[in-house]
Amino acid sequence: MTTTPQPVPPLPPASPTKPLSWSWHERIDEIAEPWQRCFGTTEVMRCLPLHRAVERSHLQEVVFHYLVGTDEQGAACVAPCFAFRVSLVSVASAWVQRLVGWVRKAVPGFLQVRLFVVGSPISTCGDMLGLRELEVPGRWDHGRFTALFDQVTAKARELRIGLVLIKELEQALVDRLKPALEGRFLIVDSLPTTYVPIAPREQGGYEGSIRSKYRNKLKKRKAVGAEHGLTWEIQPHCRGQEAEVFRLYQQVIEHSHVVFEQLNQDFFLQVPEQLGAQACYLLGYKGQGDGRTLVASELVIADHTLIHPLYSGFDYWLKRDSDLYFNTFYAIIEEAERRGFARVHIGQTAYEVKAELGATCVPLFLAVHHRWAVGRFALRLLRSLLFPSTTYPVREVFNEPKPIKKRRKPQVSSAIPIVDARAEEAPAEGGGGEAPAAGTTRNQVP
Repeated sequence: MTTTPQPVPPLPPASPTKPLSWSWHERIDEIAEPWQRCFGTTEVMRCLPLHRAVERSHLQEVVFHYLVGTDEQGAACVAPCFAFRVSLVSVASAWVQRLVGWVRKAVPGFLQVRLFVVGSPISTCGDMLGLRELEVPGRWDHGRFTALFDQVTAKARELRIGLVLIKELEQALVDRLKPALEGRFLIVDSLPTTYVPIAPREQGGYEGSIRSKYRNKLKKRKAVGAEHGLTWEIQPHCRGQEAEVFRLYQQVIEHSHVVFEQLNQDFFLQVPEQLGAQACYLLGYKGQGDGRTLVASELVIADHTLIHPLYSGFDYWLKRDSDLYFNTFYAIIEEAERRGFARVHIGQTAYEVKAELGATCVPLFLAVHHRWAVGRFALRLLRSLLFPSTTYPVREVFNEPKPIKKRRKPQVSSAIPIVDARAEEAPAEGGGGEAPAAGTTRNQVP
C-alpha cells in the first residue's frame, strides 16, 4: 500500500528580530563567557587565551574596548575594539610613505591620527566580528547590523575619534554587511592573506608535490643555509631569549614599509603563557654548542586545522647570504607536515617570496568611516593612494596531484629537534592542543 506524500506547509515568515541590548567593557575577562559563546574555542586566531595575551601585553598607546550585544538567548555579538594612534599611510605605496616621511621632517605628526578599530591590534588576517549564529536565517538582519555599527561610531564620537576602521573582512562577509555599511563606511582593499597548501604524505608531501624547478631551488637554499651553519629547533617558549627574539622582530619592522602594529617584548612571553601547547617558537641558530647565535625566530600558533606563523624575526646581516627567509618558511612547512596539516596560513606582505612557495591569496577588505563629511570626502578622493590594490604574483609551483598509493608507507623526515621545556611545567591557563612528543628528535634531511 502506498500513500501520497502530503505537501509540506511553507514556513511562516520570519518575524523581525528584536533589538539587542548593548554594553561596553574594558577588560576581556569581564566578557569571557560571551566571548566563548560568540567566537567558540576551535579557531586559535579568535580564541580567548590569545586575545587575553594581547591585552596583558600592555601594548603602547593601545586602549581596549569590548562591545557585547545580548538578546533573550544570551550573548549574540562580541566586537573587540581598540583605540590607538597610527599613520594614515601605513598600507600606502612605498613612494607615498617616503613623501610623507619628508613632510614629517618639517611637520611632525603629519597624517598621524587617532583611530578606532573593530578588530585586534595583532595580525589576525581576518575579521573579529563575533556574530553568533550568523548563518541561521532570521538571526541577523539589516536592523541588527545597523545597530552594531551605530554603537561603534557612537563610541568613537564619545572618545573624540573621527576615523573608524573595521579590519580584514572577506568578500562573503562584505556582501552580507554591505547594505548596513553603505552610505557610512567606505569599503577599500586591504592586503590579501596567503595560504600554502601541503599535499598528503601519500602524495609525497610538500617537497614531492612541487615542480622540479622549485624543488631544485628548495634544495639549493637548504644547502646554502647548511653551509652557513643554520640549525632549527622547536621550543615551547622563548623565556630567557625574549630580548633576542624581540631584537630580531624589531629588525623586521625596521625593514618593512607596511607597519600597522607595534608589539613589545612582553607580548612574546604572554602568547605561549596563555595558549600553552597551541603556541611554540621556531628558532634558527648559526653555529653549534655554546657559541651559537640566534638569527631567526618565528612565533607559531596552531589549532586543529591550521598552523599560523604569526611574527617573524631575522638577523638582516645574515638573511640574504644564507637564504634565511626561505629556510625559515621551509622549516615551518616541515613542522606543519609533521603535525599533519593540509595548509599553512602565512599571512600578509612579502608576496614575491610567498608566491615562490606556492601560496594562494585570499582578498581582504577594510571598512572605513569618518564622522565628518569632509573626512569622508577626503577618504574617497585619496582612496587609491591610502589603500592601493595589491597584485599578487602568479607562480605555477605545484605539479598535478598524483594518485594516492594506498600501500605506500609514508615517512617524512625532519632536521628540526623538538626541545621539551614543558616537561616539568604546569599547563598554562586556557591552553589547548597537542604538545610535541617529549624528547623527540627527527632524522637529518639528506
